Amino acid sequence: MLTRIVHPSPALVTFCERLGLPLTEPQKRHLINLADGILVTEGKKTLANIQRQFVEAPDPSNIADFLRISPWPTEDVRRRLQRFIVQRALEIAEAKGDPRVILVAVDDSIAEKDKQTSHLEAVDWHYDHLEGKKGNPLYKKGMAFIVVHVLVGSVHLVFDISIYLREKTVRRLNRRRPKEKRLRFGSKYRLVRRALEALKPLLPPGWAVYILCDRWYTSRRLINSCRRQGWHLLGTIKANRKRDGVRVDQKERALRHRRYERVTVTAADGDRRTYLVRELRGKLYRVPQPVRVWVSRRHPRDQRPVYLMGTDLALEGKQAFRWYGARWWDEVDNYYLKELLGLGDFRVQPYEAAERWVLAVLLAWNYVLWRKGEAELATWREDRAIAAQEAPRVRGPSPADIIRQHREEHAVIWLASACRTAIQLGEVKPVLQHFLRLSVLPAGVPP
Repeated sequence: MLTRIVHPSPALVTFCERLGLPLTEPQKRHLINLADGILVTEGKKTLANIQRQFVEAPDPSNIADFLRISPWPTEDVRRRLQRFIVQRALEIAEAKGDPRVILVAVDDSIAEKDKQTSHLEAVDWHYDHLEGKKGNPLYKKGMAFIVVHVLVGSVHLVFDISIYLREKTVRRLNRRRPKEKRLRFGSKYRLVRRALEALKPLLPPGWAVYILCDRWYTSRRLINSCRRQGWHLLGTIKANRKRDGVRVDQKERALRHRRYERVTVTAADGDRRTYLVRELRGKLYRVPQPVRVWVSRRHPRDQRPVYLMGTDLALEGKQAFRWYGARWWDEVDNYYLKELLGLGDFRVQPYEAAERWVLAVLLAWNYVLWRKGEAELATWREDRAIAAQEAPRVRGPSPADIIRQHREEHAVIWLASACRTAIQLGEVKPVLQHFLRLSVLPAGVPP
C-alpha cells in the first residue's frame, strides 16, 4: 500500500503549537498524527487505515491506547482549541472590517453505524426527525451529536461537537461502571446551553450575537437563556405554537386580507429566490418579552409555510432571512465531518475514547477552517491591492481546496524524500521497501 506521510504537516504542527496544548511530547505527537491521518486517509478512517498512511508509524494499538487509557485532559484540550479559534476568528474579522455580528448556529445529526454494532458505548438507536414522519417513525443506529457552528463576520468555525446519549442508555452504561466513572445524562438543550456558556466569556463586548436554530430547539428555555445573556435568537417554530394565546397559523390566516411583503434571498450558490412574507408580533407562551414571527411562503397557494421567529424587534425581515440562511454552513460542516473526516468511523468501545476521537476530528476540521480563514484574509488583502487596476479578483479557497492542498503538500514531501534517499543510497530496492513498507519486494522489480 502506498504511504503518504513522511513526517507531520508543518502547518498542522504550527496550528497545534499555537493552541498551547497541556500535553506531553508523546501525547502531542499522537494527537497531531491522528489529526493528520484523518485529513490524509481516503475511505474509512479506521485506526489501521490511518496507521498505514505513515512511512514510520507505531502499531495501531498505540493510537487506540492514546484514545482509551492515556491520561490527558480532554476538556482542557477542548477549551484551549475553542479559545484559540474564536480569538483568531475575531482578529481576522476585525482586520477585514466585517460587520460586528456573530451568528451561532445549533444543529444535530447522526453519524450512522452498522445495525449490528453492539459494543460501542457512544452508539445507540436514535430517532431521525428528518426522514421519520408522523405515524411512521424512523430510527437509525449511530452516534448522535450536536454541533455548534460560529460565523464571526465572514469567518466560519466549528466551536463544539457534543455526543448525545439517551437517558435510558446512560442508565444502562452506568450499571457496569464504577461510581467514580459514571456518565451524566445531558439533554440536547443542556448540551447546547453548556456550549453557549463556554462561548460566552470568549466573545468581546460590542458584538451583536444571534443564535440560529430549527424548530426542535426553539424552546422557551433556550429563548429565555439567550435573552439573559444579552443575545437574540432566530429560529423556526411549529405552526401550533401560540402567540398571545392563539396559534400562529390561525393568527396568520386571519390576516389573509393583508398584502404580502416580497423578500428576495440569495442562496449560497448564487441562486435568488423570492418569498412572500407576513409579519406577526406578540408574546409566546411563557416568554416574557415580545417577539416577531415572519410567515413565509414560496407562492400564494403554498400550504406549508415556514414560521421564522426572532427576538430582535428592530431586525428587518430581509436581514433575518439572510442571516438564517447562514445555517447552510451546518449542512456543509455535517457533510465534511461525517463523509470526509470520518466522524462516525471510530471503533473504540469506551465512551471516553469516542469522545476523544470526536475531539481529534474537531481539531482537524478547525485546522482546515483556520487555513481557509488565513487564506481568505490574504486574498482580501490582494483584492485591495489590485482593486485600482480593475484586475479580476481571486476566489478564496473552499474547505475541499484546503484538504486537497494539505494532501498535495504531503505528496511533494513524500516524493522528494524518496528521491533524495535513492540518490544517497544509489539503489532503488531499499527505498521501495522503506517508503512502501514492504518486507519483501514483488518479483520483477528492477535493481
